[in-house]
Amino acid sequence: MQDIILIGSGGCMRELLWQIQELNKEIPTWNVLGYVDKQPDTGDVTVGEQICPYLGDDDFLLAKTEDTNVMMCVGEPWLRQKIVKKLLLNQNLKFPCICIDSAKTCDDLVMGQGCIISMDCRISTNVRLGDFVFLNTGAKICHDGTVGSYTTLGPDVTLAGNVTAGEGCCFGLGAKVIQGISIGKNVTAGAGAVVIKNLPDGITAAGIPAKQIKGCQET
Repeated sequence: MQDIILIGSGGCMRELLWQIQELNKEIPTWNVLGYVDKQPDTGDVTVGEQICPYLGDDDFLLAKTEDTNVMMCVGEPWLRQKIVKKLLLNQNLKFPCICIDSAKTCDDLVMGQGCIISMDCRISTNVRLGDFVFLNTGAKICHDGTVGSYTTLGPDVTLAGNVTAGEGCCFGLGAKVIQGISIGKNVTAGAGAVVIKNLPDGITAAGIPAKQIKGCQET
Protein backbone atom coordinates (compact mmCIF):
# COMPACT_ATOMS: atom_id res chain seq x y z
CA MET A 1 0.00 0.00 0.00
CA GLN A 2 1.03 3.57 -0.59
CA ASP A 3 1.15 6.10 2.24
CA ILE A 4 -1.17 9.09 2.02
CA ILE A 5 -2.08 12.10 4.17
CA LEU A 6 -5.59 13.56 4.25
CA ILE A 7 -6.41 17.27 4.34
CA GLY A 8 -9.39 18.41 6.40
CA SER A 9 -11.10 17.24 9.57
CA GLY A 10 -14.80 17.58 8.77
CA GLY A 11 -17.50 15.27 7.51
CA CYS A 12 -16.04 15.14 4.02
CA MET A 13 -12.73 13.80 5.35
CA ARG A 14 -14.41 11.23 7.59
CA GLU A 15 -16.61 9.92 4.78
CA LEU A 16 -13.64 9.66 2.43
CA LEU A 17 -11.60 7.86 5.09
CA TRP A 18 -14.46 5.36 5.39
CA GLN A 19 -14.44 4.92 1.61
CA ILE A 20 -10.70 4.28 1.66
CA GLN A 21 -11.33 1.63 4.31
CA GLU A 22 -13.89 -0.02 2.03
CA LEU A 23 -11.51 0.17 -0.94
CA ASN A 24 -8.70 -1.41 1.08
CA LYS A 25 -10.96 -4.36 1.96
CA GLU A 26 -11.17 -5.19 -1.77
CA ILE A 27 -7.78 -3.92 -2.98
CA PRO A 28 -5.22 -2.83 -0.35
CA THR A 29 -4.28 0.56 -1.79
CA TRP A 30 -3.82 3.43 0.67
CA ASN A 31 -2.22 3.56 4.10
CA VAL A 32 -3.58 6.70 5.77
CA LEU A 33 -0.86 8.19 7.96
CA GLY A 34 -3.11 10.89 9.44
CA TYR A 35 -4.60 14.24 8.57
CA VAL A 36 -3.70 17.92 8.58
CA ASP A 37 -5.99 20.85 9.32
CA LYS A 38 -5.53 24.60 9.64
CA GLN A 39 -6.88 24.50 13.18
CA PRO A 40 -4.21 23.81 15.82
CA ASP A 41 -4.24 20.24 17.16
CA THR A 42 -7.86 19.28 16.55
CA GLY A 43 -7.14 15.81 17.98
CA ASP A 44 -7.39 12.33 16.57
CA VAL A 45 -10.38 11.41 14.41
CA THR A 46 -11.97 7.97 14.65
CA VAL A 47 -13.87 6.40 11.74
CA GLY A 48 -15.10 2.88 12.33
CA GLU A 49 -12.27 1.15 14.13
CA GLN A 50 -9.52 3.29 12.60
CA ILE A 51 -7.90 6.17 14.46
CA CYS A 52 -6.62 8.91 12.16
CA PRO A 53 -4.07 11.05 14.04
CA TYR A 54 -3.67 14.80 13.72
CA LEU A 55 -0.29 15.56 12.13
CA GLY A 56 -0.22 19.36 12.05
CA ASP A 57 -1.34 22.31 9.94
CA ASP A 58 -0.46 23.22 6.34
CA ASP A 59 3.11 23.99 7.36
CA PHE A 60 3.58 20.29 8.19
CA LEU A 61 3.09 19.51 4.50
CA LEU A 62 4.96 22.53 3.20
CA ALA A 63 8.01 21.32 5.11
CA LYS A 64 8.02 17.90 3.45
CA THR A 65 11.31 17.18 1.66
CA GLU A 66 10.33 13.78 0.25
CA ASP A 67 7.56 12.78 -2.15
CA THR A 68 4.30 12.70 -0.18
CA ASN A 69 0.85 11.65 -1.37
CA VAL A 70 -1.91 14.02 -0.31
CA MET A 71 -5.71 13.76 -0.62
CA MET A 72 -7.85 16.91 -0.56
CA CYS A 73 -10.85 16.06 1.64
CA VAL A 74 -12.56 19.45 1.34
CA GLY A 75 -15.96 19.72 -0.32
CA GLU A 76 -16.21 23.48 -0.94
CA PRO A 77 -14.65 24.35 -4.33
CA TRP A 78 -13.34 27.79 -3.30
CA LEU A 79 -11.68 26.43 -0.16
CA ARG A 80 -10.21 23.44 -1.97
CA GLN A 81 -8.70 25.79 -4.54
CA LYS A 82 -7.29 28.10 -1.87
CA ILE A 83 -5.58 25.26 -0.02
CA VAL A 84 -4.22 23.65 -3.19
CA LYS A 85 -2.75 26.94 -4.40
CA LYS A 86 -0.76 27.15 -1.17
CA LEU A 87 0.36 23.52 -1.13
CA LEU A 88 1.50 23.51 -4.75
CA LEU A 89 4.41 25.66 -3.58
CA ASN A 90 5.98 22.39 -2.41
CA GLN A 91 6.74 20.27 -5.46
CA ASN A 92 7.29 17.22 -3.23
CA LEU A 93 3.56 16.99 -2.60
CA LYS A 94 1.77 14.64 -4.97
CA PHE A 95 -1.98 14.61 -5.54
CA PRO A 96 -3.03 11.23 -6.96
CA CYS A 97 -6.50 10.65 -8.33
CA ILE A 98 -8.57 8.44 -6.03
CA CYS A 99 -11.24 6.19 -7.51
CA ILE A 100 -13.17 4.00 -5.06
CA ASP A 101 -13.53 0.43 -6.29
CA SER A 102 -17.34 0.47 -6.52
CA ALA A 103 -17.24 3.45 -8.91
CA LYS A 104 -17.51 2.64 -12.61
CA THR A 105 -15.58 4.71 -15.14
CA CYS A 106 -15.00 4.29 -18.86
CA ASP A 107 -11.43 3.51 -19.89
CA ASP A 108 -11.24 6.70 -21.94
CA LEU A 109 -11.84 9.00 -18.95
CA VAL A 110 -9.26 11.81 -18.81
CA MET A 111 -8.55 13.42 -15.43
CA GLY A 112 -6.20 16.04 -14.10
CA GLN A 113 -4.45 15.63 -10.76
CA GLY A 114 -6.13 15.23 -7.40
CA CYS A 115 -9.58 14.11 -8.57
CA ILE A 116 -11.76 12.04 -6.24
CA ILE A 117 -14.36 9.61 -7.59
CA SER A 118 -16.44 8.34 -4.67
CA MET A 119 -18.25 5.03 -4.28
CA ASP A 120 -21.15 4.24 -6.62
CA CYS A 121 -20.23 7.00 -9.09
CA ARG A 122 -20.67 6.43 -12.82
CA ILE A 123 -18.65 8.18 -15.54
CA SER A 124 -19.41 7.33 -19.16
CA THR A 125 -17.38 7.65 -22.35
CA ASN A 126 -15.38 10.65 -23.56
CA VAL A 127 -15.51 12.57 -20.29
CA ARG A 128 -12.84 15.03 -19.20
CA LEU A 129 -12.24 16.27 -15.68
CA GLY A 130 -9.94 19.11 -14.72
CA ASP A 131 -7.77 19.17 -11.60
CA PHE A 132 -9.17 18.47 -8.12
CA VAL A 133 -12.69 17.63 -9.25
CA PHE A 134 -14.69 15.93 -6.49
CA LEU A 135 -17.56 13.53 -7.19
CA ASN A 136 -19.45 12.63 -4.04
CA THR A 137 -21.27 9.31 -3.63
CA GLY A 138 -23.52 8.25 -6.49
CA ALA A 139 -22.73 11.17 -8.81
CA LYS A 140 -23.04 10.48 -12.54
CA ILE A 141 -21.53 12.08 -15.65
CA CYS A 142 -22.89 10.87 -18.97
CA HIS A 143 -21.13 10.78 -22.35
CA ASP A 144 -19.03 13.65 -23.72
CA GLY A 145 -19.05 15.66 -20.49
CA THR A 146 -16.46 18.23 -19.44
CA VAL A 147 -16.06 19.36 -15.84
CA GLY A 148 -13.68 22.17 -14.89
CA SER A 149 -11.11 22.14 -12.12
CA TYR A 150 -12.20 22.33 -8.46
CA THR A 151 -15.84 21.61 -9.26
CA THR A 152 -17.85 19.53 -6.78
CA LEU A 153 -20.71 17.19 -7.65
CA GLY A 154 -22.71 16.41 -4.51
CA PRO A 155 -24.32 13.04 -3.76
CA ASP A 156 -26.52 11.68 -6.58
CA VAL A 157 -25.90 14.60 -8.95
CA THR A 158 -26.45 13.73 -12.61
CA LEU A 159 -24.93 15.53 -15.58
CA ALA A 160 -26.55 14.25 -18.78
CA GLY A 161 -24.68 13.82 -22.05
CA ASN A 162 -22.60 16.62 -23.57
CA VAL A 163 -22.79 18.87 -20.50
CA THR A 164 -19.99 21.36 -19.89
CA ALA A 165 -19.42 22.79 -16.42
CA GLY A 166 -16.76 25.42 -15.75
CA GLU A 167 -14.27 25.46 -12.93
CA GLY A 168 -15.25 26.08 -9.32
CA CYS A 169 -18.87 24.98 -9.65
CA CYS A 170 -20.86 23.30 -6.89
CA PHE A 171 -23.83 21.03 -7.60
CA GLY A 172 -25.96 20.31 -4.53
CA LEU A 173 -27.50 17.03 -3.46
CA GLY A 174 -29.45 15.42 -6.30
CA ALA A 175 -29.10 18.29 -8.78
CA LYS A 176 -29.64 17.35 -12.43
CA VAL A 177 -28.52 18.95 -15.68
CA ILE A 178 -30.19 18.00 -18.96
CA GLN A 179 -28.27 17.12 -22.12
CA GLY A 180 -26.20 19.70 -23.96
CA ILE A 181 -26.22 22.41 -21.29
CA SER A 182 -23.28 24.76 -20.76
CA ILE A 183 -22.60 26.06 -17.25
CA GLY A 184 -20.14 28.85 -16.53
CA LYS A 185 -17.49 29.17 -13.84
CA ASN A 186 -18.20 29.42 -10.10
CA VAL A 187 -21.85 28.47 -10.47
CA THR A 188 -23.84 26.93 -7.63
CA ALA A 189 -26.82 24.70 -8.42
CA GLY A 190 -28.91 24.11 -5.31
CA ALA A 191 -29.99 20.75 -3.96
CA GLY A 192 -32.59 19.13 -6.20
CA ALA A 193 -32.22 21.75 -8.93
CA VAL A 194 -33.03 20.73 -12.50
CA VAL A 195 -30.99 22.80 -14.95
CA ILE A 196 -32.59 23.06 -18.40
CA LYS A 197 -30.94 26.28 -19.65
CA ASN A 198 -27.36 27.47 -19.94
CA LEU A 199 -26.11 29.27 -16.81
CA PRO A 200 -23.63 32.20 -16.88
CA ASP A 201 -20.61 32.62 -14.62
CA GLY A 202 -20.91 33.28 -10.92
CA ILE A 203 -24.60 32.75 -10.21
CA THR A 204 -26.63 30.57 -7.85
CA ALA A 205 -29.60 28.74 -9.35
CA ALA A 206 -32.26 26.64 -7.63
CA GLY A 207 -35.64 25.05 -8.25
CA ILE A 208 -37.40 22.98 -10.91
CA PRO A 209 -36.61 24.24 -13.43
CA ALA A 210 -33.56 25.99 -12.00
CA LYS A 211 -33.73 29.78 -11.95
CA GLN A 212 -31.18 32.34 -10.87
CA ILE A 213 -31.67 33.37 -7.23
CA LYS A 214 -28.38 35.18 -6.65
CA GLY A 215 -26.00 37.17 -8.81
CA CYS A 216 -22.28 36.85 -9.13
CA GLN A 217 -20.60 35.19 -6.18
CA GLU A 218 -18.22 37.21 -4.07
CA THR A 219 -14.56 36.23 -4.37
